[in-house]
Amino acid sequence: MMFRRHVIAVGMASLGTALLPAGLVSADERQDAASALIDRMIADLKDFLATDTGDVEARAAEIDRVLGTYFDMETITRFSAGQYWRVADTAQRTEYSGLFRDVLCGTIVRNFDQLDGLDYTAGASSAKGDKFVMVSGTFTDTKGVRPPVKVNWRVLTPEGSPPRVFDIEIENLSLLVTQKQENVAVIRKGRGQFTALIDAMRARLDAPAHSN
Repeated sequence: MMFRRHVIAVGMASLGTALLPAGLVSADERQDAASALIDRMIADLKDFLATDTGDVEARAAEIDRVLGTYFDMETITRFSAGQYWRVADTAQRTEYSGLFRDVLCGTIVRNFDQLDGLDYTAGASSAKGDKFVMVSGTFTDTKGVRPPVKVNWRVLTPEGSPPRVFDIEIENLSLLVTQKQENVAVIRKGRGQFTALIDAMRARLDAPAHSN
């Protein structure tokens, strides 16, 4: 499922935000706001790691908080279900939204220790249409064990609204698109029934130690 291989970046992205001033329209201003968002994410994460005791419940609570505050979880959730979101009823959408969030949060928490020793270097930013800004950067393992990882943060920057992270690309691979493809495959295997995806999410949560 989503973020199995590259959950480090998700954890790093899960902290910090900035408000987009009303009337912000130029590409340069949007890029500055998106870059500031990512800078705050990294700074906040460093602060959190500095006081982290390894308590699983505390980590889970923090990750759940930042997902709800700094990511556009509503848009991410809809996108992750592909065209089948439109055929799901209200109850199914609500249940899937909760399960999706729980699975994502659990995946990040179980891999949280991989954040240790990582350093982030900010890169350039570029506007992608009227709603998105792509902010680039690189994670480097200060211990020299893991190779550097290039990351692109796709940030929603609607005029007059707070910027929110929408997607993360690792070495040009979109994690959200990958998740969508896997979810659609599950639904199609279940004869087009949205409940097949819900059942798959439930199974992951019910497993003693579900896969990353």
